[in-house]
Amino acid sequence: MTHPTNSSAAPVELSLWPPPPPVPVDGCPVCADLAASRDRARGRGDLSAVCDCDVLLRRHQDGHR
Repeated sequence: MTHPTNSSAAPVELSLWPPPPPVPVDGCPVCADLAASRDRARGRGDLSAVCDCDVLLRRHQDGHR
């Protein structure tokens, strides 16, 4: 059985700024392709696609560790 509490949990603190963009790993063709796609998206002002490329690049880089 659970017991009621008289206080709430501590607030979650979020950063105000996003993390820096991921850097592609030298010599990896997948990283290079994602970075090039990100640069093209940034050039045409498509910030949603820039964000998507950053997410994909971060996920891909987990395999390099």
